[in-house]
Amino acid sequence: MTSPDGYSILRPSVALPLVLVLLLVFLAATGCGPRSASAGRLPDGRLIVNFWNGFTGPDGKTMQALVQHFQEENRDLVVRMQIIPWATYYDKLTLSLAYGGAPELFVVHADRLPEFASFGKLKPIAPLLAVASPPLAATDFAPLPWSASFYRGQQFGLPLDVHPVGLYYNTRLFEEAGIVDRSGRARPPVTWEEFLSDAQRLTHDADGDGRPDQWGFVFTDQRNNWFTFAYQFGGGILTPDGKSCGMESAQNRAAMERMRDLIHRYHVAPKPEGVDSWLAFRQGKVGMAIQGIYMLASLEEQEDLAYAGAPVPQFGPVRATYAGSHILCQAAEISAERSQAAWRLTRFLSDHSLAWAKGGQVPVRLSVLRSPEFAGLRVQSQFALELPYVRYSPPTPRLNAIFPFVDPAIEDVLLDLASPEAALKDACRRIEQVLKRA
Repeated sequence: MTSPDGYSILRPSVALPLVLVLLLVFLAATGCGPRSASAGRLPDGRLIVNFWNGFTGPDGKTMQALVQHFQEENRDLVVRMQIIPWATYYDKLTLSLAYGGAPELFVVHADRLPEFASFGKLKPIAPLLAVASPPLAATDFAPLPWSASFYRGQQFGLPLDVHPVGLYYNTRLFEEAGIVDRSGRARPPVTWEEFLSDAQRLTHDADGDGRPDQWGFVFTDQRNNWFTFAYQFGGGILTPDGKSCGMESAQNRAAMERMRDLIHRYHVAPKPEGVDSWLAFRQGKVGMAIQGIYMLASLEEQEDLAYAGAPVPQFGPVRATYAGSHILCQAAEISAERSQAAWRLTRFLSDHSLAWAKGGQVPVRLSVLRSPEFAGLRVQSQFALELPYVRYSPPTPRLNAIFPFVDPAIEDVLLDLASPEAALKDACRRIEQVLKRA
């Protein structure tokens, strides 16, 4: 799914063709490595650092400003940043790691890191951290995003941010419905009971045609929404050991039923067909939506929209929220000189992550999270309250091959084309086939 700004909402491209996967395995086994990404130096002797990412939305402008700042302070280096749409980014990155031409520094989402690390294509960064000056360690970062940069005990990158989903709500509609605190300000829901009551009060059918003109809630990115509900009920795609499909669990069924009930029992959310749910929220026709912090920029562009952000309400017995992270990585075979140059840029971006946060992210450096400047970012600081209980996609190299079977199950339930039990059973059957492949 792509946001109105062209930002891929943590939904990776379709699984890579088998030939590419096999190629990576072959290259890892034979020891063949990527070729240099460029001539390496300019005629004046400055070292080139190629930096790839998929920041095609407003976040790209923020990153460009950060890179320019780095360039001004590090004139012995030249950063060539290439922004590639997420829809094709991973395919191009895979090819560069396989055939050669990989950049010195590149971004990998936390849920894709196990895939690339399993092929031996990412460089462990422990040696870089060991000599970092000033020192940089786990105690400088929020624990869960830090742990997402590891695979099988080794750290393969530095987390730049965390982008959880959170609750966006229309403050004007809340105030009109009388959903306010003692000071008369819009009061976001905290519990399932409050959320459902608020959604019912915010849903209106002004012309009496049987279809609400204003909805209390909309499902935006269905997978991210489902992850949040499922995690709150103690469910998920895989079993805790990561070896089997867990989609058929009672916890997942309960989460699916609660999501379906919002549409078909309580009638406070529309079916996810023929409706641009995020656009409807931006236009002021929806009271609440669960969406990522990375969509903040699109709301800031809507001058007539009164909105605020809050942690996702607790729909189930477990406090949890779905999230992802951008992790800064290097290719495994990069030379020591290039690795050090790329690390300088990595460290700079981490040290200046407050500026990155202003563009619509939640930083992971504790010094930034605890700063008065970050506290002044009204939506980012609210979503940051979720950091103690954010949850990622399961750390499996086969995640990208599994997702195509998760998404149809969610949609079938929300459209009432299948029961939660039937949809989850079919998804599990297909996922087990993926997991059993050699």
